[in-house]
Amino acid sequence: MIKECIKKLSFGEDLNFDLATSAMEDIMSGDATEAQIGAFVLH
Repeated sequence: MIKECIKKLSFGEDLNFDLATSAMEDIMSGDATEAQIGAFVLH
C-alpha cells in the first residue's frame, strides 16, 4: 500500500487517514523498503 501512498504524494495529493495508517503499518512492520520509506518521508 505504501506504493500507492508515494504515488499520490508525488502528484501533490493528500492522504486520507486510512492510507496514511496503511503506509505507517507497512513501515513499522518492515514491509516497506528503505527507498520507499525515504520517498514517503520526503514527500
